[in-house]
Amino acid sequence: MLPEFPKFKSIEISDQEDVEEITRKFPPYSDFNFVSMWSWDIKEEMRLSVLNGNLIVRFTDYITKEPFFSFIGADKAEETARELISFSEKNYNKNLLRLVPEEVANNLARSDFNLILDQDAFDYVYSVPHLSNMHKWPKHSSSKNVRSFSKLYPNYIVKRQSIKNALQDEYTKMFKKWADNKGIEGCLELNEYKAVERIFQLKRDNINIVSLYVGSVLIGFTIYEILSSEYAISHFAKADIGFHKATNDVLNWEEAKILNSRGVKYFNWEQDLGITGLRQSKKKYEHSAFLKKFTVSLK
Repeated sequence: MLPEFPKFKSIEISDQEDVEEITRKFPPYSDFNFVSMWSWDIKEEMRLSVLNGNLIVRFTDYITKEPFFSFIGADKAEETARELISFSEKNYNKNLLRLVPEEVANNLARSDFNLILDQDAFDYVYSVPHLSNMHKWPKHSSSKNVRSFSKLYPNYIVKRQSIKNALQDEYTKMFKKWADNKGIEGCLELNEYKAVERIFQLKRDNINIVSLYVGSVLIGFTIYEILSSEYAISHFAKADIGFHKATNDVLNWEEAKILNSRGVKYFNWEQDLGITGLRQSKKKYEHSAFLKKFTVSLK
């Protein structure tokens, strides 16, 4: 059970049901997705609480590593925001909240609160049927890449399996290959690799891995979670672009076809963190919407 604010607890696998009882009432914001929170809490610094029936989270900035607060919920939003900002200022010398979902921010009076859009934190949402038709996109580089790869390797293999049945060592080797292509040394010390290790601890049927092989060689994988009949969310993706420049495109296309066959309509690919290359790669796949987030402070 999650404690009542101002008491907090560290995140544990057993907290999933309590967290999702609150978050499932909202669109699937990546920051409040339990699997994402658990996976990226590699230093065990995240803290959870409940205030007015809302989920309170103490995050650590992905880049600066500084702590900050946010919340999601439908009850007494203004009262919750005021109390949480006061607590943050008193204990952390920060008089603002971050990653506040649009649906929550809309319940805060602009006469009393500063609401600033945080574009770097927007989640990219894609139409699964559109992604699954990538090979037909007119005059698009991804479409050309998919067709070129398919012609060059007509017998490539796509494998989907639950994370419960996946052999983690195979994906560790793929992660190392991805890092080698980028000239990254000590990749197993990366925060992202440690997050991948943690997601393998979640033996959930709705967490799946799509793996792309040419012959017996793994050249890419994605890890995604099916949230509902409408939504899936991407957690990790790694590809050997040294094998072929189209590996990412083919992997994303095949993943979308699998999701489309299961009736999933939308795919959340999370935020770009303001990183130029990441933003460009997300935009090229023609997202259909954003899940917007705000920084909130008192006027």
